[in-house]
Amino acid sequence: MYGTQYYTVIISGVIVTIINTCFFIPVFYKLQLTSLYEYLELRFSHGVRVFGSSIFSLYLLFYIPVVLYVPALALNQVTGLPVHSVTPVISIVCILYTSYGGLRGVSWTIALQSVFTTISLITVIVLGCLKVGSIHDVFKYSNEGHRLELFNMNLDPFARNTFWTMTVGTTVNWLAQLCFHPGVVQRFMSVPSHIHAVRVMVWSGVGICVIKTVTVFLGLVMFSYYSSCDPLATGEVQRPGQLLPLFVKDIAGSHFHGLTGLFIAGVFSATLSTMAASLNTVAGTVYEDFIQPFCKTDRHAPLILRLIVLVLGSLCLGLVFVVEHLGGVLQVAVSLGGVANGTLLTLFLLGLLSPWTNTKGAVAGSLTSFLVSLWIVGGSQWNIAQGRISFPGKVTSVVGCQEFPLSTNLSLAESRVSRYTGLGSPVLVENEVAPLFTLSYMYYATVGAIAGFSVAALVTAVTCQDLSKLNPDLLVPIMRRFLPPRPTPELPMGDVVDKN
Repeated sequence: MYGTQYYTVIISGVIVTIINTCFFIPVFYKLQLTSLYEYLELRFSHGVRVFGSSIFSLYLLFYIPVVLYVPALALNQVTGLPVHSVTPVISIVCILYTSYGGLRGVSWTIALQSVFTTISLITVIVLGCLKVGSIHDVFKYSNEGHRLELFNMNLDPFARNTFWTMTVGTTVNWLAQLCFHPGVVQRFMSVPSHIHAVRVMVWSGVGICVIKTVTVFLGLVMFSYYSSCDPLATGEVQRPGQLLPLFVKDIAGSHFHGLTGLFIAGVFSATLSTMAASLNTVAGTVYEDFIQPFCKTDRHAPLILRLIVLVLGSLCLGLVFVVEHLGGVLQVAVSLGGVANGTLLTLFLLGLLSPWTNTKGAVAGSLTSFLVSLWIVGGSQWNIAQGRISFPGKVTSVVGCQEFPLSTNLSLAESRVSRYTGLGSPVLVENEVAPLFTLSYMYYATVGAIAGFSVAALVTAVTCQDLSKLNPDLLVPIMRRFLPPRPTPELPMGDVVDKN
């Protein structure tokens, strides 16, 4: 719908991989913390730790329903089953094996589900290319349809996708998601050495580039197939999230009976793995940061963790009703993440990079970041749900459609396909919408972090931080030079010092 400008996120993947391996992994690997948010307690205070953990838990609570909505939408398109009949089944299955399987169960199921997801993606791409003609034809039709776009250098922060919104915005978001995510940091600390942790991050970066390449190319294959007959314009589907399941049905036809089932298995595998990993991570975070301090022993920990998974999984199931009224799946996920990412990025970067920031500055900065991000995201999502902001996508065509469904209004289809051509993607906004709510969804975390850093700097300038009491292991190595030299303990008289 929006072209290949999104593909420039691989630049952000490379940048974040380098930053993480050079600056943050050395700190966290040496500390070997049980909970990532324990770092905030060591650096600032217990209250800051609770605040950071709360923000992360709330984010996952709203993110999981977005993930849960995807397979339900796909199965609805393929079989006609209602969305809200599918989501309870997915939730129950995921809650059961996450609760009773624990980390080992989640790890094995994710490994197997990844195989199904990858096989289904590659199979759909291969058959799609054969239906279109060849890979050359895919790029030919995509170029004619203005889909090939990588260097739209428009500096407008209100444009949906440009080179700058994707690279700058994604870098900020992924710093939070790949450097300061408890589930990711757990992987770094579970390997036997620091060099192994670096390898984990490097291979993660390679994996990100591969997956983005595959999914963006799949989008081009889909556009090429529907280049002369847009299913959204004709009313054959009502939501962008239904395009891929429709595409699978169309290319499978009567010749590949198992393809639709393989695709649905792949979609469900991706959802179950993401939901299980998220529930496992948030359950561990809630237990370590909120419940464990009040427990004398860990004897009841397995039961408590299962109850947490059950409660949170049930809440996520209820929130699916909210998700379906919001915008596209990717945009909703990034928008919700903008609130948490901006806030957590503010906290961790202040702790790791600014030895001058004290607890008061961290609290003021993170609260500012949270409120600013929440206001922008809340306002934009409300206007999107009300239909005041829309993202119709690039130019499409209906000239190749043999006939429109009876329910289609032809004039509406014509208005959609003739509205816009050229680079970029249009954003349709009603006059009463405040300009700030039309900011590109990729910049939410960036704006929140900038606001947080600014307030933290002001508060820190007024309140002083005693640098002599700061543990240098809590800072990235390059910032330790700003700490005063630590006094060498005096030796008792008569002790002999071995200079060797």
